[in-house]
Amino acid sequence: MINHWMFRCKDVSYLISQSMDQKLSLRIRLGIKFHLMMCDLCSRYKQQLDLIRKAISKVETEKEEDPFITPLPGQTRKKIKNHLKTL
Repeated sequence: MINHWMFRCKDVSYLISQSMDQKLSLRIRLGIKFHLMMCDLCSRYKQQLDLIRKAISKVETEKEEDPFITPLPGQTRKKIKNHLKTL
């Protein structure tokens, strides 16, 4: 029974990243929380992703307010997004 709640670090890091883009099932969210209670490395990884997400959000907000910031061309943004998906 406990194996249903025990995720490996590799699985948890993937699921944490995935949770940034989509809502995960309750069972998976609980499994992640259970793992994070015991694993400092995965907890730090989640904190780092949260910090990066917050920083990017702040930059995007500042970009909207600053007329001198030029957005990346669409092709460059697409390449970056595709590369991030492979990580």
